[in-house]
Amino acid sequence: MVVDNKDTTTREPSKELTRVFSEDYDMVHRIILDPQGPAINRWNKCLFIACLVSLFIDPLFFFLPTVKDSACIGTSMKLKVSLTTVRSMVDVMYMVQIIVWFRTAYVAPPSRVIGRGELVLDLSKIASTYVQRDFCLDLLAAVPIPQVIH
Repeated sequence: MVVDNKDTTTREPSKELTRVFSEDYDMVHRIILDPQGPAINRWNKCLFIACLVSLFIDPLFFFLPTVKDSACIGTSMKLKVSLTTVRSMVDVMYMVQIIVWFRTAYVAPPSRVIGRGELVLDLSKIASTYVQRDFCLDLLAAVPIPQVIH
């Protein structure tokens, strides 16, 4: 800002940063999620429950073969349909988790020295960090292996 002799202010747009409007700020928060926000905490609790369900559902796929009266092995169709349905819903939650991770900010490692640190809000940096670290494991967890085998 430059002040002239008449006590009025003039702005030089090349030297002054523009103020972020509240509409723009809200748009950023709709796209990028806070890793310690209430929405992520609720989602993590739901995903934890889905992981527990998956943990208890997967071994039940071994109980699909049943022995029939004629000493032949068959499959229980009711159990197969119910297990496949529940496991598919859990896999959909895993896929949504992958999308959530692509939209969740993270704390920059150099800023973790003192205090809370700075959140990285750049979508390309968030995506590249997630792909380098956890994407393959999350994608493997979302693949419907038990449903395909049976």
